[in-house]
Amino acid sequence: MSQKDAQVQKAKALHDAIRQMTEQTETLEAELSKLAAEKAQVEADLATSANRARELQAQLPQKAMELKQLEALEQQKEAEYMKMLEATPTLVQVLKK
Repeated sequence: MSQKDAQVQKAKALHDAIRQMTEQTETLEAELSKLAAEKAQVEADLATSANRARELQAQLPQKAMELKQLEALEQQKEAEYMKMLEATPTLVQVLKK
């Protein structure tokens, strides 16, 4: 093989190597882009979840207080109802029918 043929072979080999590296670079760039988009979506979801958690945390004390008030009111109404039943035996007879 002549020196010229060897140079041509070497040039072809280098060209093929460059082409393969270019393809690998494009593949990796596509994967990187996909991962970056997925990361951005996960971060957005995380931010949304964190905001929702803060909202829920802020609502919990208010809802707990409302529940306690409702339970107290329910107990009060039950006590009134029981007093009324005890005071009026005929009402018990009517309610039983």
